[in-house]
Amino acid sequence: MNRGVVQAAGRYALGLLLLGLSLAGCSKETPSSGGSSSVAQGGKPKIVFVFKVGGISYSDACKAGAEQANNDPKIDATVEYEAPDQASAGKQAEIIDQARVGGANAIVVSPDDAQAVVPALDKAADAGIQTFTWDSDAPTSKRKFYVAAVDDVQIGVDIADALAKAIGGKGKVLIFSGQRTAQNLNKHVEGMLEGFKKYPGITVAQPIYYNDDDKTKAVALAVQALQANPDAVGIACANSVSPPAAGEALRKLGRVGKVKVWGLALPSETRTYLKDGSVTGLYLWDPTKLTYYTAYLVRQALRGEMPKDGEMLPGLAQPIKVNGPIVTLPLRITITKDNVDQFPF
Repeated sequence: MNRGVVQAAGRYALGLLLLGLSLAGCSKETPSSGGSSSVAQGGKPKIVFVFKVGGISYSDACKAGAEQANNDPKIDATVEYEAPDQASAGKQAEIIDQARVGGANAIVVSPDDAQAVVPALDKAADAGIQTFTWDSDAPTSKRKFYVAAVDDVQIGVDIADALAKAIGGKGKVLIFSGQRTAQNLNKHVEGMLEGFKKYPGITVAQPIYYNDDDKTKAVALAVQALQANPDAVGIACANSVSPPAAGEALRKLGRVGKVKVWGLALPSETRTYLKDGSVTGLYLWDPTKLTYYTAYLVRQALRGEMPKDGEMLPGLAQPIKVNGPIVTLPLRITITKDNVDQFPF
């Protein structure tokens, strides 16, 4: 064989080798952050929960649920939990943006402001990341579904009914809530107002008092509200900070037993108030379970399995309810001075 032919053959072989190496390199490219690429290739998906605010007991209980999900082989996902140090839709949006560029496959948000988080959520959805809400909704966003522990309006009606019974169906009542822009809290208040309409002897005082889920502000505002309404006989509370704040205010003003308090709060932060009568009763759910089961449903969605009405989830005695994009878990409990010690959260 002449020398030119040998050289040509060598160059051809080298070219094939370089082409093969190039193709091999392309096949090892890292998938783009976010989306379902890592799930499709068998990787462990990343689910990021973003709550309204940290530093309150309810948030701590939600975080425990995320940690439980993170360690559960049935869920088989990396589950992270984030919350701003103060209630701020802007800070929530920043955390959502960080999750979007940080490799999240799913982002689950309890919005501080149902509208303000929509651009950040939708930007994540447009990037191929599946988005969801839990605890509180952003219904105009591109979220896949919203997971609630109870019907957000009906629980407000239930609180109104319980408080009405406690005050004998007559008198002036106050309403306390957290953020003005939180979808779930506004739904609770909507239910309270609707519920009180059934009792012609009850007057709802105005304004509604919003404490932004700030414990110090909540106590100060409760004292202010009670001083401005010395004839009030009941307080309905839409957020977890409000019942203990109301109880503390009643203690400070020497009005324990004269004003009945019903609402939503954790047993652990309301136990002493229930036992001395400064808080009358509570409805709630276990926020740890709410977050854990939300992670379970989100993981199923990443597998392509959406929640179904009447579906039984592992460990729950009753089926879930699915109405369009709203998933309601059977988690409501009633808490009184007689059973408060039964609940560890």
